[in-house]
Amino acid sequence: MDVTDDVSRKRENLRRYPPWRDGGDVALFDLAWALYQRFKKEHKIDDLNEAITFYRDALELRPAENDKRSLILHELAVCLSNRYDRCGLLDDLEEAVTLGRAALDLRPSGHPNRDVSLFNLACVLSRRLAQKAAIRDLEEAIELHRLALKLRPATHPQRSLSLHHLALCLSHRYDRHGLVDDLEEAITLGRAALDLCPPGHPGRDVSLFTLACNLWKRSVKKSAICDLKEAIELHRLALELRPTTHSQRSLTLHNLALCLSNRYDRHGLVNDLEEAITLGRAALNLRPPGHPNRDVSLFNLAYDLRRRFANKAAIHDLEEAIELHRLALELRPATHPQRSLTLHNLALCLSNRYDSNRLVNDLEEAVTLGRAALDLCPSGRPGRDVSLFNLAYDLMKRFAQKIAIRDLEEAIELHRLALKLRPATHPQRSSSLHHLALCLLHRYDRHRLVDDLEEAITLGRAALELCPPGHPGRDIVLYTFTCAIWKRFQKQAYAVVDLDMAITLCRYVLQFRPTGHPNRASSLHDLAQCLAARFRQQPAIGDLDDAIALEEEALQLLMHGDPDYNMSRCCLTAYLKMKF
Repeated sequence: MDVTDDVSRKRENLRRYPPWRDGGDVALFDLAWALYQRFKKEHKIDDLNEAITFYRDALELRPAENDKRSLILHELAVCLSNRYDRCGLLDDLEEAVTLGRAALDLRPSGHPNRDVSLFNLACVLSRRLAQKAAIRDLEEAIELHRLALKLRPATHPQRSLSLHHLALCLSHRYDRHGLVDDLEEAITLGRAALDLCPPGHPGRDVSLFTLACNLWKRSVKKSAICDLKEAIELHRLALELRPTTHSQRSLTLHNLALCLSNRYDRHGLVNDLEEAITLGRAALNLRPPGHPNRDVSLFNLAYDLRRRFANKAAIHDLEEAIELHRLALELRPATHPQRSLTLHNLALCLSNRYDSNRLVNDLEEAVTLGRAALDLCPSGRPGRDVSLFNLAYDLMKRFAQKIAIRDLEEAIELHRLALKLRPATHPQRSSSLHHLALCLLHRYDRHRLVDDLEEAITLGRAALELCPPGHPGRDIVLYTFTCAIWKRFQKQAYAVVDLDMAITLCRYVLQFRPTGHPNRASSLHDLAQCLAARFRQQPAIGDLDDAIALEEEALQLLMHGDPDYNMSRCCLTAYLKMKF
């Protein structure tokens, strides 16, 4: 029967059985039920509001001792929960919880519908958790879902739904407390739910999606590439079940893009990044202005575009990333939990554009945004070390541009603070050690304080130990450490031990800079300089011949008029005079 016809028929029935007559409560209940069914199909809020009114009227006619009172309590709670989802009125949610508890009290152990009340109350508590973030609601929801699951054996038609929602709650608790056991159980339950949702099952897309999300979380936690690969496969399957008009398609596009972006981080396959960007654009198109998750799509697409810029150096990607981050920032006001992250990433993009175009305004804005991001990351907050490090990095750039010593001093202070937040096992500790060493070397160049030089050497050595052969940052750390050793050789009466070490290190650096490397000429010049210095102390013709050959090769790589060309030419002339 058509739902509208059913509502009309139930209205007519209510006229025949008004509330004061026997059967009036049944007529009220039936009309409320019909209105709710029409709401589920046509999504008209007036139907839901009217259903709630009639359920309330029916409830008044069914006193506490009435054996059908629990059914009205349950259905009224469901309607109020639905209205909360539509309108966001907390009073509706609170009343739904209260009514759900009352319905459960009337359905003791052994009641045929106890599992339904357990399940629905758990779901409403989960909604309240999302609104109030009260962990006791989550704990109770998990307990209730476990009880409902016991009442829904393998053959029960709603067992997959109970498995799914219990997995969802355990995943939320993992997000709060980071207990791996919760995540492992969520994955196990998710697989069991999916097994009960074969192709054609109406809930299969949800089970695929949720299991994929939890596998992605485990891949982040344990760095297990097999989990990430499976998550991608499951998200693809879920996407096939969520066509263009599906309300959750944008979320699936977004999460699949996130997984592919993570796999690009692991393996560097450009195809993964390209697909992530394509999917990110599609997700953004489904989240127009006003969509509650538009800011997330703007941010993630901008993040991936910046990484493609880093890979391909296409300035239009960086320009678009900046534009998208600005739009995301507008949607994340001062109280938004992700505002600091958006400020940080916009600052990063502007800093990158400064590197490309040398527009001082970009660097100034990057510093301003970096300070704002740091202000939103107080002590104890995750990500503070990153904000400290990046602001220090941009201040160092401004020092190089303006030679303002206060920028260098602040950069050193910030790098020290970041280093304290990056213990021995932190993956970015070597980067903090290296950049702090670099700043101290610059201060040594200004003030010639030996303590700065010695600390730079100590930090450089520690950074090098954390960058074994094969580490992507080993060449730059080696280079900075070599510079520090060379400076100490020049400072301390030309100590031979430092000179020999500098020569050894220069040879290592040169191995990282083969023909075609943009810094090969400078590395050739540095090694030649060290060998010539040793020749002056311990005349060995081999050192001088090597210095001449290295400087000649450096000159071939440099252009006339380049300051480095003139330097290499002067050095080569000096070496030739020393020989002849």
